[in-house]
Amino acid sequence: MKLESHLPKQSFWLYLGPTLNVLTLLLVFFLLGSTFVIQSGVRVALPESNSRLAGFDRAHVITVAMAAEPAFYLDGKPETVESLKVNLRMLKRESRRIIIHADLMAAYGRVLQASNISLGLGFEVAYATQPPPSGDD
Repeated sequence: MKLESHLPKQSFWLYLGPTLNVLTLLLVFFLLGSTFVIQSGVRVALPESNSRLAGFDRAHVITVAMAAEPAFYLDGKPETVESLKVNLRMLKRESRRIIIHADLMAAYGRVLQASNISLGLGFEVAYATQPPPSGDD
């Protein structure tokens, strides 16, 4: 005996709403997910540390490279000491947070110089590190 449904057929539009909601959430997640990872655009070997920093969102990145010139990069763009000060003053309105990506072999004086410039202009400063390799060998 074949069973027949006496319920009316559901419209296509009934299933379209939840599908669009899921697609929108996925789109927003993947678009905003790339901003969760902080990258400076300049490759440096970061020192190791066990410390963890709670979210430092919308922070500007100062990279201190090992090379002689240019010593500093602000959000991936090469800077001199003077231009770094000027550009940080302009960026102060956007965000008052700085993350310093300093190469492991960068001169300590240059790292301190970037820190002092940032702190002198009223920024909060954090230093980027990487976790040490796990001891499970």
